[in-house]
Amino acid sequence: MVRAERPRCGVCWQPSADSRCQHCRHEQPAFTAVRSVFAFGGPVRDLIHALKYSGLSAVAPLMGEDMASLLLDWGPGVSTIVPVPMGGSRQRRRGYNQSELLAREIGRSTGIPVAGRVLVRLAGPSQVEQPDEAARRANVKDAFAAGREPVGDRVLLVDDTMTTGATLDACARVLRSAGADRVYGLTFARES
Repeated sequence: MVRAERPRCGVCWQPSADSRCQHCRHEQPAFTAVRSVFAFGGPVRDLIHALKYSGLSAVAPLMGEDMASLLLDWGPGVSTIVPVPMGGSRQRRRGYNQSELLAREIGRSTGIPVAGRVLVRLAGPSQVEQPDEAARRANVKDAFAAGREPVGDRVLLVDDTMTTGATLDACARVLRSAGADRVYGLTFARES
């Protein structure tokens, strides 16, 4: 017996009766669509926190493999993979950008080139410190800028977690203004 899948929004993939959920109809994100491998919670949350806060970069290849598999099944036809950038001081403290590690593994598994300097993060507080969606959107509104590398026309934007979609949307807006025709998002996990 096969269980029927609930209809989903064509943009954010949240359960929705329409092709676009109420949130995506209201906010009209700049990204074309986004997919996530897992729901955020339990062991998935622990794995992400180990990568981000405990210095366990060795888990990135395993996470990236799952993301690459989803990308290949999904098949949006992207030409370039772009990791969500981190601020310089935060990256120096951590020693790496977890989104870049994931993007590089996806690129290695799929053969799609990774462009790590297409976007730059300007100074600003972390999204984790923001109390709600409005604060998250305001926090990243002008937090990203186009970098040194040219933008492809069909870009895959990679991050570890999607909470409200504010970071992916802010990055997608910069990529679109820099010449990308379509921007897709791929995260390891999504908070519902």
